[in-house]
Amino acid sequence: MDKILFVAHTECDGSLGKASLEALAAAKALAGQLGAPFCVGIVGADVQAAADSVAGCGAEAFYGVAGPEFSQPRYATDCAALTALREASGAGIVIGAATPRLSRVLPGAAARAGGRSDTCVTALTVADGKPVVTRWYYRQLMFAELTR
Repeated sequence: MDKILFVAHTECDGSLGKASLEALAAAKALAGQLGAPFCVGIVGADVQAAADSVAGCGAEAFYGVAGPEFSQPRYATDCAALTALREASGAGIVIGAATPRLSRVLPGAAARAGGRSDTCVTALTVADGKPVVTRWYYRQLMFAELTR
């Protein structure tokens, strides 16, 4: 089973935002339903406080990319950081919150890995041992369930 990597960026104060914490809960639930291991990857100026705040989440490993160049959103550094986190973890599934910073960079990082990126996902479930994402279309009047 594919390993799941949850990725997030730190806020200005070094913490993780509410959307990131919700995405972490979704990644943990999906990993539990699939019986797959999951790990956490954090990007920011200093990731220690953010990692400490979610240390009890049950992740098998924590990865971080830190430094002053990662304090502000910038496509080049963020994409390189997410690519490095995915390679270090060996994950086949990457989950992140739809923050402006990650929404801009996750598709590029997925392309570098030869993968795909799904956006506007509203639910994660498992059917027949495969992950299923629910995505809304057309002003939330239609939805689709996608698998791989």
